[in-house]
Amino acid sequence: MESASVAQPHAVPETLADQEAREQRVRELVCSYQLLICNPSPAYAAILNSNLNRCADNTIPVLLGICATAAEALALLPPAAEEVLLVTTSHLRDGSCVPLIEALLSQTPPPHLLVVQVVDAPALPLASLLARPEVNLIWEENIGHGILERALEHMALGKRFVDPACRQSIEAAVAAAGALTHRELEVLALVAAGLTNRQIAERLVVAEVTARDHVQRILRKLAVNDRTAAAVIGLRLGLLS
Repeated sequence: MESASVAQPHAVPETLADQEAREQRVRELVCSYQLLICNPSPAYAAILNSNLNRCADNTIPVLLGICATAAEALALLPPAAEEVLLVTTSHLRDGSCVPLIEALLSQTPPPHLLVVQVVDAPALPLASLLARPEVNLIWEENIGHGILERALEHMALGKRFVDPACRQSIEAAVAAAGALTHRELEVLALVAAGLTNRQIAERLVVAEVTARDHVQRILRKLAVNDRTAAAVIGLRLGLLS
């Protein structure tokens, strides 16, 4: 939804040798970690395995696994995760990656974290990650333009990397959420408390159809599909006390 407003970098023509050199550098940087990939696309897993099989022995990273859900990722993660690089898309088969990232950040020490923001997935759930210095973010469509190499170079130096396209997308989503009216914030609090549209209408002394319309506007502004997701994002953004 937010991707239409995100400025993309100008494509810079490069030679096949340039591409191969960049891919080689990415492999070298990744080889300093144990790699865990979270991506729900079977095609991506097949391509990654094919690429790894073509690598020279000294540039093959230790691959812990390729998984599609947060539960699978947690099961594959070793007890000592400080040498692990977890690369995950922002949306997995079982939903947003945010609960997985938050669970990993509670570990001491946490693994290294790189989130690939999926272009057509809601950006707002990632707002809490933007505030976490341990989380690196890159924009999916920029991967072929050297952004992955830049992110890994920063991480190798102990620095955080946030793709400007991710920051722009997430901040735009947060601004849209901040446009909730006072009444919509009241309704959001009641939604988070588990009230139905009828109960919200009774509490606010309005027609049930009015309560329903408020809820639908809230879902649109927060770019979510259901009431539970709206409540979760409201809590993460501090919209609920």
